[in-house]
Amino acid sequence: MHRTLFLALFALLIAAPALAQPAALDVRFCPEAVARPYPLDSLRGVQGLVLQDVAVVNRTSAPVEVTAVEIELLRGGEAIDRRVLAGADLAAAVRTGQAIKAQGMMDLLPAQFCDGRLLGAAPFAASPKLAPGEALLVFQQVFSWKGARDAARVTVRSAGGVVGQGSVRLDGAVTKTVFRWPLAQGLWTAGAGASFHTTHRWAIPEEFALDILQFGPNGRSYRTDGVRLADFYAYGAPVVAAADGVVVPLVTGGKENPPLMRKPGEAFPAYMGRVAAQQDQNLAGGLPGLMGEAVILDHGNGEYSVYAHLQPGSVTVRQGQAVKAGQPIAKLGSSGNSTEPHLHFQVCDRPSALSCAGLIPNFADLDIINSDGPRPLQSGDVVRGAP
Repeated sequence: MHRTLFLALFALLIAAPALAQPAALDVRFCPEAVARPYPLDSLRGVQGLVLQDVAVVNRTSAPVEVTAVEIELLRGGEAIDRRVLAGADLAAAVRTGQAIKAQGMMDLLPAQFCDGRLLGAAPFAASPKLAPGEALLVFQQVFSWKGARDAARVTVRSAGGVVGQGSVRLDGAVTKTVFRWPLAQGLWTAGAGASFHTTHRWAIPEEFALDILQFGPNGRSYRTDGVRLADFYAYGAPVVAAADGVVVPLVTGGKENPPLMRKPGEAFPAYMGRVAAQQDQNLAGGLPGLMGEAVILDHGNGEYSVYAHLQPGSVTVRQGQAVKAGQPIAKLGSSGNSTEPHLHFQVCDRPSALSCAGLIPNFADLDIINSDGPRPLQSGDVVRGAP
């Protein structure tokens, strides 16, 4: 359900930060400190990982031709899974970097490159032969497994042998903060979550975010023809603090646009063209244009919850105010880069909706209607709101 340019761009191509190695080639990761797997199937113990960004930077004074990038998933230092990128795969990685450059993504969405920490001043290479100071980006490598994995190790090889190696810790732990559902009574649908088939998982700040909306008895998210925001079942619903916290600077100035629903008989390319045109305008509006009116709460331990696309003028809290779990903080709206009324909820490691890495929220006692038992949320789940 998350059909925003913000997400669509994330789903197309994105990048990230740095961890230098004392070798001919630096191997850098984004996020830097940890990559987070998330359950694909809790009953069977299957985990899924998006290794978002690996950058290889030539720190020598001479060209180095990369012949292979080897990615291994480790358990206790032992390689369990191994993938080698060479030939056509390396050429594809080069094309991705060039596309990022051509589309100006590093300027439009700097958070996807860890705000410059991934590459620094290094330009993308035009081939696997890296000139001094050039970089090769290995983008969004996907893995799944059963059992345990605790690190990802990347080894870069050239015609002269091993020239670079780095590793990043794998940790699927949930937040120390225990969260309740951020909306009150009723049935709510997590239209986009951490599952691979929706857009959030492919964006570093919102890997584990939720887009929450509500469907009515007609099987749609709106009454009548869905032309007005008030037609939507979710619009105006109370948004509540998901845990005790303190309000950090609010995002203000977000505006609501008419819903962008597909019209009867409208060809899909025409519909996407309308959406893209509106989203270009939203993107040009900076943070308010993307997130709309938003509240961010500090829960301590470097954990911050974000409530975005709120109804303008509905926020009832102020910066520095302490709030309790379940306390109303605003009304659900459709401000910013939103195609229809919904609540965007995410947890980050910094007090920002964009310049951060997403964390896995620790929800307590969620009533997932379509689940056979307790498990983490997946995209499409229906949740009963807490009273």
